[in-house]
Amino acid sequence: METTQILNQMLEIPGLSAIMIVGKDGFVIETAGNLGDIDEDALGASVALIQDGADNMSSELNLADFHTITLEASDAMIMCVPAGEALIVMFAPDSKKLGMIRLQAKKQIPALGELL
Repeated sequence: METTQILNQMLEIPGLSAIMIVGKDGFVIETAGNLGDIDEDALGASVALIQDGADNMSSELNLADFHTITLEASDAMIMCVPAGEALIVMFAPDSKKLGMIRLQAKKQIPALGELL
């Protein structure tokens, strides 16, 4: 199975509107779904900065690496999950289905990690 097929399967998770694969350097590898007029390159760079900050924080606190970073706002939810040498970034218009998104995405992330 290819990354495109897996991303399209993931888009069937209720509540997800878009998914991006972002390299740890901030380069956008692939997207699926509707991100609207968002500048994907700027978003990819921002995601990489957040992940780098989280990595630094876990190192300073002598913690294991973070498995998931979730950002919630009143009108959106963004979840970043490391997979291979990249980050899977999932977007939802609200966080009401966060539990379902997290549960179902965990089934697909390992397959993406093997391809990245």
